[in-house]
Amino acid sequence: MNTLFISSEIYPYSKSGGLADVAHSLPESLRKKIKLWTITPLYRFIEREKFGIKSTEVKFEYWLAGVCYKFEIYKSKDDEFFLYNDILCEVDELYGTSEQEYENNSLRFGLFSYGVLEAMIKLNLKINILHLNDWQSSLIALLAKERYKLKQKVILTIHNLAYQGIFDKSIMDILELDWKKCFKPESLEYYDQVNFLKSAIFYSDEITTVSPSYAKEIQTPLFGNGLDELLKQNSHKLTGILNGISYRAFNPKRDKALYKKFSIKHFKDKYKNKEKLLNSFGLTSPNRPLFSFISRFTSQKGIDLLINSLNLFKDLEVNFVILGSGEEEYNQLFKTLQNRYKNIYIKIGYDDHLSRKIYASSDFLLMPSKFEPCGLNQMIAMRYGGIPIVAKTGGLKDTVFDFTDVNENFDKGVGITYQEHNNYWFLHAIAKALSLYGNREKFEQICRNNMKVDNSWKHLAKEYIKIYQ
Repeated sequence: MNTLFISSEIYPYSKSGGLADVAHSLPESLRKKIKLWTITPLYRFIEREKFGIKSTEVKFEYWLAGVCYKFEIYKSKDDEFFLYNDILCEVDELYGTSEQEYENNSLRFGLFSYGVLEAMIKLNLKINILHLNDWQSSLIALLAKERYKLKQKVILTIHNLAYQGIFDKSIMDILELDWKKCFKPESLEYYDQVNFLKSAIFYSDEITTVSPSYAKEIQTPLFGNGLDELLKQNSHKLTGILNGISYRAFNPKRDKALYKKFSIKHFKDKYKNKEKLLNSFGLTSPNRPLFSFISRFTSQKGIDLLINSLNLFKDLEVNFVILGSGEEEYNQLFKTLQNRYKNIYIKIGYDDHLSRKIYASSDFLLMPSKFEPCGLNQMIAMRYGGIPIVAKTGGLKDTVFDFTDVNENFDKGVGITYQEHNNYWFLHAIAKALSLYGNREKFEQICRNNMKVDNSWKHLAKEYIKIYQ
């Protein structure tokens, strides 16, 4: 089962969201069972020297519609490959900004798809499985079956159905895609446009998504983003496999980013992180509960509920820390709110080390998502002894169970959950958290329980092995 795992982003080389974390953790775990290579674009912002990325000296050209595109293959470790093409890689952002994607993304990731298949051939990799991730590599399924006539099994993982790679049909000619075979409802065609992800749903042999609940949800009009009927038709090859996190990368006993490392046995050291973090942010009263929000500022993440609640939060005897960035209207709004409230600290931007400090310091993590295919933040929060407050949707529903519904020996993640996406139920969840925090014995028991829960990839990789076979 030699596998080529293909992703447009892989942590620590590039990252825009949870896809990068999965594309790091899952291969890391699978390599213990099978031979697996990863391949990802070598974007210009990736620090080649820092990561030991060197040229393989393998270069090739590929002609499409009379244009010659040049590619180079690099690698870091023996099982990590990088593909360079100037159109694909000479960018400052992976896909453009949250407000405006790059206009040539259809060409960029069309070239990535061709380049991956050519690289596999040029490197003489004996591949049995092609594992695609999201729309950026989805065209590979069509190319493998229709253009290259390959026999390899193709697996598609849908990390977030909201992003599908929908483009103008003019890309058909630019990428030399066969109009007769490919521009039809059972392939690329989507309301007189092309849809990369849709084509992979047709051409892949197996489809996975990142939680059992999300696999069911995307077959409904509410969460299907226009592809629910197609997914129902292909439900026989659709499986929900819950994501996990790397317990080597996220380990409070060894995390160098923390002010003070801690463990279940030395749980009190967690509070030393809290004191130092509050002090660095100019927040007071470390005995108050600390709530945090660490995410992208988008409608999906329930940012509206957070914003609408700030005027109430400022009057509570609590501290709040908000870290993230996203859609420009939200970025600008949060800029106006910075330093306005004495108990609310807002940091705009992405900072991995700071996020770890916040996880290690927080009592509660807020995840009021409208939908959440899986979610990793709640797993990280639990790993660092926190209690997530989540909407009951997607992977959040599969990983977090309300503390009022479980017994003392529960072996799953425990938090506070609510069903309906509105301020009443969100604030009701906050009130439950304050009540729980007042019961210190029960609060700390749940925190320690969450640190023991196994959300690692170790026991999940075997589910992918079954899919590969």
